[in-house]
Amino acid sequence: MKLYSSKLAPSPLKVLIFLAEKKVEDIEIINLNLGELEHKKPEYLAIAPNSRVPALELDDGSIILETTAICRYLESLYPEPNMFGKSPMEIASVEMWYSRVTYELVSPLAHGFRHTHPHMSKMENQNHEFGLAQREIGVKALNTFDEIIASRKFVAGNNFSYADIQMAVNLNFLVRLNRLDIKDFKNLNEYVTQIFERPSFSV
Repeated sequence: MKLYSSKLAPSPLKVLIFLAEKKVEDIEIINLNLGELEHKKPEYLAIAPNSRVPALELDDGSIILETTAICRYLESLYPEPNMFGKSPMEIASVEMWYSRVTYELVSPLAHGFRHTHPHMSKMENQNHEFGLAQREIGVKALNTFDEIIASRKFVAGNNFSYADIQMAVNLNFLVRLNRLDIKDFKNLNEYVTQIFERPSFSV
């Protein structure tokens, strides 16, 4: 298998962390230079028509796009350590918290970055007012999740899961790009710090 990745983007980083947690080392990693728009070249568009990374190419030539779809496929091949839950309640909890993190926290922060950051002006049809409004929603979500994470080590239960990869990687990436300081959210700051101490996050 081949994983088309990038050292500059959070989405492929999540897959690399996922692989590191499972100690999978037999997948070829092909890094694209997003700054030089290698993900827009015809060779890669033939693999990923949406021009996004990551993309997983299977040995039979099949392609899986989208980070979570790739990780779910890899989970079926390498089930231990489990990252999506085992019992019905664990599976539901990981799915619930992954979705809450994605839509309540990550999405507004991502829009805030994409629509207000000068470096994104060539890649997005920016709507500055929309971006500012989304950033405000993101700040409210940061405060909400700061309270949520105060009483737990991991976001979806007693064990480290894919929901933690989603939350920690995006917080580390998006908070600063929205010109915010994670240290202003004490519990989230402590959470991100302890999650990034895991060996898998040094990939």
